[in-house]
Amino acid sequence: MNRRVGFAHGISGLMVLALLGGAATLAAASEDSKVAHPAPTASARLAPARFAPAAGWQVRMGRAHACVGVSASRCSQATTVASTTRFRDCLECLPHRTVAAMHAQDIAIKVTVAIEHPLRTKRTFAWPPRVVRRAAVGPFEGLPARIGVYQGATLVGSREVFVFIVFGRAVPTDRQLRRVNAELQRARFG
Repeated sequence: MNRRVGFAHGISGLMVLALLGGAATLAAASEDSKVAHPAPTASARLAPARFAPAAGWQVRMGRAHACVGVSASRCSQATTVASTTRFRDCLECLPHRTVAAMHAQDIAIKVTVAIEHPLRTKRTFAWPPRVVRRAAVGPFEGLPARIGVYQGATLVGSREVFVFIVFGRAVPTDRQLRRVNAELQRARFG
């Protein structure tokens, strides 16, 4: 017998055995459940951050979806916004319309939770972050100079968490900082 034919025959035999073994496993599983369930996707396991109800805050929660430009199995994300004024923009957008309507005392907190394979973010701070005045910067890419922005990214368990906070003034007041830090303390991850 030709060695090459024997090698090919041996590989195909292994493949047939593997397929038969897989079929037997599937048959046994379907006998138990009678219903075949697809494996959960990353977006099915991902839940947006949840803010506990608090006086003066409005919350909008998005749904888990694939990150822009990739499949959900590669990267899924969900965004939540808590704000002291109505959030007028899409959850994933830079908040131009919200900022235009903000008063000096207003705040908008955007928290995006993502599961990405492979992980791209490193743990840079413990959750929740402690926002301090010197961490708020302005002006920020396309936003008016009167607006202060804080942003950060870290790992919380296996989730990548991105925080983007907009203050109605370039330098947040002590009251704004207390409110932001209290709201971040109330944020929970599914």
